Amino acid sequence: MTHSGSPRSLRVRQYAAGTVAIVASLAATAVVLLAPIPYRAMGEYGYLGVFAVTLLGTASFVIPVPYLAVIVAAGSYLPPLSVALVAAVAAALGEVTGYVAGYAGRSLIPEAGWADRLRRLMARSGSWVVFVAALVPNPFFDLIGALAGATRFSPWAFFSICFAARALRYWPLAAVGGPLLGI
Repeated sequence: MTHSGSPRSLRVRQYAAGTVAIVASLAATAVVLLAPIPYRAMGEYGYLGVFAVTLLGTASFVIPVPYLAVIVAAGSYLPPLSVALVAAVAAALGEVTGYVAGYAGRSLIPEAGWADRLRRLMARSGSWVVFVAALVPNPFFDLIGALAGATRFSPWAFFSICFAARALRYWPLAAVGGPLLGI
């Protein structure tokens, strides 16, 4: 009989968390691919539309979702800072799927020189790596999230840094909504 702190039960929990993250990401990807979502109209649903589309876009595996257009559209009639903050919360939540997959799959990373260099980089400059990667348009951010999880980067720091970087990234986009759309 194993108790809850044993290495075996820890591995089971890690695999379960990884499985949940992968299933959530695959479900988001399936919704994006299969559901007839009127992305252009989602900006008209206000904060809920911004949150839902941004969450789908960031939780799915490298499937392009036009959530940036929804942020711009919503910023044309809602306060841009509020739109950016709602989108940043959704994006940070969506990126947690990659983090959890990396956390659970840590044992899959080989003991190789390149992997050791990545571990040292995250230990030394993980906050900056996550911040810069989340701030700039980056189709490979899922890999950064997985790396952060695999190296046991603090989950709260990962979420907080993603939130801050994405808020800074989305605020100007929401702010151009009014002038760009002639409102």
